[in-house]
Amino acid sequence: MANKTSTPRVVTHKHLARQEKEHRQIKTALILTAVILTVVAVMVGYALVDTLIVKPNQVVASVGDTKIRVSDFQTDVKYTRLNMINRANQYYQYAQMFGSYGTQFLTTAQTMLTQLADPLQIGESVLNSMVDDAIIEQEAAKRGITVSQAEIDEAMRDAFGFFPNGTKTPTITPTTVNTPTLSGAQIELIKPTDTATPAPTATQTPEGFVPTATQTSTPLPTEVGATATLVPTETQIPTETPIPSVTPTPTLYTTQLFAKEVKTYVNSVKAYGITDAQLEKVFRASLLREKLMADVTKDIAPEQEQVWARHILVSTEEEANTVLEKLNAGEDWATLATTYSIDTSNKDNGGDLGWFGRGVMIQEFEDAAFALTDIGQVSNPVQTSEGWHIIQLVGKSTNPLTADAFSQLKETTFTNWLKDLRDSRTDVNIDPIWSEYTPSIPAVPSDLQSAIFSS
Repeated sequence: MANKTSTPRVVTHKHLARQEKEHRQIKTALILTAVILTVVAVMVGYALVDTLIVKPNQVVASVGDTKIRVSDFQTDVKYTRLNMINRANQYYQYAQMFGSYGTQFLTTAQTMLTQLADPLQIGESVLNSMVDDAIIEQEAAKRGITVSQAEIDEAMRDAFGFFPNGTKTPTITPTTVNTPTLSGAQIELIKPTDTATPAPTATQTPEGFVPTATQTSTPLPTEVGATATLVPTETQIPTETPIPSVTPTPTLYTTQLFAKEVKTYVNSVKAYGITDAQLEKVFRASLLREKLMADVTKDIAPEQEQVWARHILVSTEEEANTVLEKLNAGEDWATLATTYSIDTSNKDNGGDLGWFGRGVMIQEFEDAAFALTDIGQVSNPVQTSEGWHIIQLVGKSTNPLTADAFSQLKETTFTNWLKDLRDSRTDVNIDPIWSEYTPSIPAVPSDLQSAIFSS
């Protein structure tokens, strides 16, 4: 049987044109796909570069040649928020422990949570602290003040309460007490039964007065809890407890346990981008501040100009003028204080505030009290946020300070010195862009928020 031959396929111009069209469509689709993938890759790459390189290195403030970048700023804000959350939790615990006597602790905790609800307020405070730290570092370098790694390591051990050579026993500094002989004018004014003792701060302050306080930011590690109250108090290194023993108390806190707690702590803060190096930077800044403050205040004598005053606080200027008229007419001060004063803390004691130095009372009150020169002199009505005051000078002199009051005086002096130095510099610049990069994390745990405000 003969083989059947196949008929050759006839390729027409129409068929060729269709093939060419299909090839062009496929080629176009491939090119478009490649272009799209390239654009996507570029966008992703740009986003990564912007997120990981550009933004973190953007400068939010500068102090001379020192640049404060977004990455460091954000880390410090997160660390501060962690500290505040932990402190609020601690104050809440104190409030629970002390019951009705713990109202102030609870109020403080509520204030902290209110501040945490405003990220920009925290951010601004942190950025200003970072600027101050940069000024401190530059000034310390000029004076040859440095901090060694060994000092940083010791500070961290102290913060964790780890004392390998035995628990430290603090030196007890005796308090110098000045008991001057009262003059006849003073005796006539207050008719004392006991001699008044000058104090570094007012032991009896007008009701509602808020003392001027300076806070120092220092890290205090603490174990991380389930409510994310991760980081310890930022205000001061733990106070060493006096040991009722003649010999040093051996430590039961082993090196291994210390290392374990440090590792746990470091791992907990790493969740917020806080590295070991950044933690060391916090300790270093705190130590550098302490050393510079010691140098700046080394010539300050442990004494202070103080006044001994008493006051009558009323609600209106009209009442204040009435009290003043009665005093000028010869009526008894103590009787008028008991009758008119709304300061329940000392109205029955003639409004006696004892001795106090500067930086304790409200500014308007302080200025008026220190402006008095003669024992028995009475001020005109003085208005403050608490009301209207009639102030009488009982005594004025330079008095020795207790150890605690001397420390506070040095702290206040250094704070004022640092502010003046910062104000005098023209190379301190803060870029408003910082507000765009202020983190609002970590957030306050909902259970802590509810517990503090429901109390």
